[in-house]
Amino acid sequence: MIVYALFPDDTNKKHFVYQESVWDLAMTGKRNTTPEGIFNCQPDKKVANWHPPGIRWFDDDGRNINKYKDPDITELTPGSYFLGPRAAELLRPVINDVAELLPVPFQGETWYFMNVFHWIDAIDKANSRYAIYSTGKQGWLEKPAFLADKVPHAKLFMIPEARGRIYYAEHHPDDNPNTFKNVVEKNKLFGIEIDKVWEN
Repeated sequence: MIVYALFPDDTNKKHFVYQESVWDLAMTGKRNTTPEGIFNCQPDKKVANWHPPGIRWFDDDGRNINKYKDPDITELTPGSYFLGPRAAELLRPVINDVAELLPVPFQGETWYFMNVFHWIDAIDKANSRYAIYSTGKQGWLEKPAFLADKVPHAKLFMIPEARGRIYYAEHHPDDNPNTFKNVVEKNKLFGIEIDKVWEN
């Protein structure tokens, strides 16, 4: 089995930020959800109460953001991936049993926040590596190991120990063209990397 993790592609220079300060909206009572709760994957579907804030391209230094290639997939915070219209059309059929695509208006188009609601307990704690605080207490998960019999084949999933990371696994090389990894690679969807993080 090989387990991969989704990472932002370092060559993608266009990432989302909130259109306005969500903290300010929360403080004034206009929004009752903190920023990390809006565009973070949750183990429950969000569609029934979906009211996203505005998003815009991050531009911290006054650069001409339009000179950079538009991504098919990008992020706002770690693990919060947004699919452009083409990526959503291609990926919706292969992820709809493990993730919901929630619409977010952006510059006259509809982008989609990919909420992966498929969470599993599959960490092999004895063989995973954790950061250790100066107090000797165990910290965050640095390098995961997995219980192979609990990991689904060809499905996106998340684990409670790494809330900002989306994983994908193959129990064997899969030539099925209708898997997340193969659709991304075959169609050269730009903006994310799918990197191996564990193998047994």
